[in-house]
Amino acid sequence: MAPRIVKELLSFWKSIVFLLTPVLLCPLPIYFASTQYSKIAACAYAVIIMAVYWTTEVLPLAVTALLPIILFPMLGVQSSKDVCINYLKDNNFLFVGGLLVAVAIEKWNLHKRIALRVLLTVGSEPRWLMLGMMSATAFLSMWISNTATTAMMVPIAQAILTELLRETGKDKPEERRMLPPDGKTGGGEDGEALKLKEIRMEEGDHDFVEDDTTMAEDQELLLHHLQKQLQSSSADSGDRMSKGLLLCICYAANIGGTATLTGTGPNLVITQAVDTLFPNGPGIDFVTWFSFGFPAMILALLLAWIWLQCMFLDCSCLLGCIKQRGCKGRCKRDRDNAAYKVIRRQYDELGPVSFPEKVVLLHFVLLVLLWFFRDMKFVKLENGRAAGWTYFFVKGYMTDAATGIMVAIFLFFWPSKPPNFMCCRQKRDTRPAEPAPPILDWATVHQKMPWSVVILLGGGFALADGVKVSGLSMWLSEAFTSLAGVPPAVVALVVSIIVAFITEFTSNVSTASIFLPIIGKMAEGICVHPYYLMIPATIACSFAFMLPVATPPNAIVFSYGRIKVFDMAKCGFMLNLGCILVLTFAINTYGIPLYGLSTFPSWATCAAGGVTLLGPANVTGLPANVTLG
Repeated sequence: MAPRIVKELLSFWKSIVFLLTPVLLCPLPIYFASTQYSKIAACAYAVIIMAVYWTTEVLPLAVTALLPIILFPMLGVQSSKDVCINYLKDNNFLFVGGLLVAVAIEKWNLHKRIALRVLLTVGSEPRWLMLGMMSATAFLSMWISNTATTAMMVPIAQAILTELLRETGKDKPEERRMLPPDGKTGGGEDGEALKLKEIRMEEGDHDFVEDDTTMAEDQELLLHHLQKQLQSSSADSGDRMSKGLLLCICYAANIGGTATLTGTGPNLVITQAVDTLFPNGPGIDFVTWFSFGFPAMILALLLAWIWLQCMFLDCSCLLGCIKQRGCKGRCKRDRDNAAYKVIRRQYDELGPVSFPEKVVLLHFVLLVLLWFFRDMKFVKLENGRAAGWTYFFVKGYMTDAATGIMVAIFLFFWPSKPPNFMCCRQKRDTRPAEPAPPILDWATVHQKMPWSVVILLGGGFALADGVKVSGLSMWLSEAFTSLAGVPPAVVALVVSIIVAFITEFTSNVSTASIFLPIIGKMAEGICVHPYYLMIPATIACSFAFMLPVATPPNAIVFSYGRIKVFDMAKCGFMLNLGCILVLTFAINTYGIPLYGLSTFPSWATCAAGGVTLLGPANVTGLPANVTLG
């Protein structure tokens, strides 16, 4: 009876978690209600409830993100008016602007043309094919949704794999290579004879007899056994290659999004967290982020490529075509012509570059250039202002969000066909002059735009704002002063590891929303530049390589049935650690001069052991000049 009741209760576990979490945590705000920590406790209560709901997904992620609108006013943390402002901030519209351009790219199949062009360039040999897939996926994920990129790339990979395995005889046993009548498998005669003897002796059925009949029977038996072994080995090799070529897509999609500010949600969360926690700071814009994220992305992508080869291609000649037993013949470029023909056929089916593709590409390039040259802080003019096209506007008014929305609006106006009226009409054009539909229309945007992510980002921004207004951020800053003696490099490494493994079970945006405000105040507590901890932690939120549920690209690849959870976990665990080491290397080398991490910024406050740091501090955390607080 009891097991049945437990089983029935477990089937309603989401409802139980939803109802019990606020009840079990209610002593926290009640106990501190009449003290000076009432607001801090109330905000902590709301943060923990959202963390539990985001982790367990008892509600849709975007719905949980709306909770601050209810909880903060009820608990006396913030008014509803102040909370709601966070859901439509500048950074939300930066994301929307980037998404609108991405929707146009998807609508006119420009992303597929780019991907197939890259694959045609690198060739169809497995290791180069893997590099081509990863390069194309990572590049597209920098600008469009990693989910959309993966959903587009996996069918391409499946078609290529089918032809690749069919030609090499690794997809169906009856199509695999059979042994020649003389028992040789392509190696030397003596070597193959030795293999046959070894296999037969291991069988232990009966001894060799030197007579023609017995020898003929034995040889037939041995050949049959060897054929089975070769078939099994061939099938395993094809299966491993399939896993490697599919996993490389979801891993590249996760890594690629870290390079740009609009590539993935956590990158936008840090911009708002920095603006909220440090309003006097310079903030993080597109160029500031790209300067650090892109080189780190390239390093992580190369590491993933090498690691996937070691895991699945079983080829020791990673960097050169050295013929060895483990990879004999595999290093011959473009060996698999059938796979190359599949790529060529799919590319040819797209036809010549269409007018809409050219228009979308033009707007895409224009957007990137406008983002890059908006505010060139490294070039100072005579009056002290930075160079850039925003020089001709009021300082600080034109942001990356305004730029993205501006280009996106043009797409709703620009025609999808060349004009055919008056002097623009072609001589052979007999169509009546009429306006062409625009490149982008609202029906397409409504269908493809992930509005839930916009709300999820808003919830993260509201959470960060509430943490600051309530005083919880200051309390956390003081609580972390006990870590002041720990080397910051160790703290940064540990924080990145914790965040990377937590994001295996939760949404990367929700993970960033919960942890970044805390990490920002931790940096102040140990007198370290906030960017030194926050930037690696943000990128680590995208290093979800171990589980299918960790991120949509992993789930898409897993749904095709070629990959087991164990395969992903075994490969992803080491890749998680490797990419975190890449992050550690990046932030401790070129990240220091790029962000000025060697000095503690004047726009942050360092409080450690009753002292407040007013001057600079080096990255080891030792203050250069302190005064009593």
